[in-house]
Amino acid sequence: MIYRLTVSLISPVHIGTGRVLLRDYDFKTVGSTTWVLNQDAILADAYDRASGQADWNRLALPPGQLVRDAELHEGSPFVRYALAGTTTVDQVREQIKNVYGQCYLPGSSLKGALRTVLMSHALRAKYWQPDLDALGERREWAGQPWERAVFGPDPNRDLLRALVLADSDTLPLSPSPLMLLNAQVFTADGRPGSPIVVEALRPDTVFHTTLRVDDYLFSPAARALGFADRRQWLTDLARIANQISQARIAREQEWYRSHPAFQTVLSFYNQLAKARLGERAFILQIGWGAGWTAKSVGFWLPKAAQDALRRRYKLGRPPRAGRDWQPNLAQPFPRSRRLRAHRSQNQVLPDWPLGWMLVEMEEVE
Repeated sequence: MIYRLTVSLISPVHIGTGRVLLRDYDFKTVGSTTWVLNQDAILADAYDRASGQADWNRLALPPGQLVRDAELHEGSPFVRYALAGTTTVDQVREQIKNVYGQCYLPGSSLKGALRTVLMSHALRAKYWQPDLDALGERREWAGQPWERAVFGPDPNRDLLRALVLADSDTLPLSPSPLMLLNAQVFTADGRPGSPIVVEALRPDTVFHTTLRVDDYLFSPAARALGFADRRQWLTDLARIANQISQARIAREQEWYRSHPAFQTVLSFYNQLAKARLGERAFILQIGWGAGWTAKSVGFWLPKAAQDALRRRYKLGRPPRAGRDWQPNLAQPFPRSRRLRAHRSQNQVLPDWPLGWMLVEMEEVE
């Protein structure tokens, strides 16, 4: 079966490259727009203006100081792309793009989110009994034994071999689908942490991609793979994804009721909970800022098991805590959320969670 997917972003999405853009080297702000610079073009122009003589004192300056504000505009050779918005922070986390600088949604990001959805479904439906003693020692790879128990013992016999998700189409550079987003970590009492600025895809951005379920891997000829008992997981993907997402949305609604500062975010989740979707449509959260409940199955474990994992892997440990640090199990986990924030009357207020999207599936002949 092949499906054409229409992916409509409900809130901003950041899928990072790991690279950080630096003020005056990689970007420059003019007015209400942040311009990401074409450093090679700026340096080449500076060299040409010096009649081919290398003025090392001038060329040692950041590229943003070598280009005039009036030269930064759509179509300028000194500009790679534009970001709506400004920031006083000197570092911006980069959004993933292709080699031509065009934005897209990686199929691997969508598939990773769906893998967590199906793992959560398996736990919720009691498909298998999770064994805490089977988990790995390092928390980065702790869940691999559970994944092998649910999906298959090795990559060749992994159920999600049958789920093929392509990278989405790309979006044109102009107008840019990106925005400059100020995110902050908020604790349950409404207090903000240090700002983190990222490039993010705007809400209402739409991508198209394809999803293919490889029916051959469920045929009698492939019986040795042992996928047949889980075929319905893939044919019923939209319904399962909605069930998991709605349960997570209910959890988020409960968390955001904890403080009046979260009223705007709570309103967002209230609207999301009321969404009435078609039979082949579902809501999904991906990318940076989606949080622990979107990227693990710990949410579905009993409280005692969650507490055991928090102690074993020291989940929630502050960066500067000592080796003997232990979690306070009387406090909920996770104790914070990453949210878009804005400043109002000398207060920093959250207004958007990150990473939510609507996925609509259309079967292709």
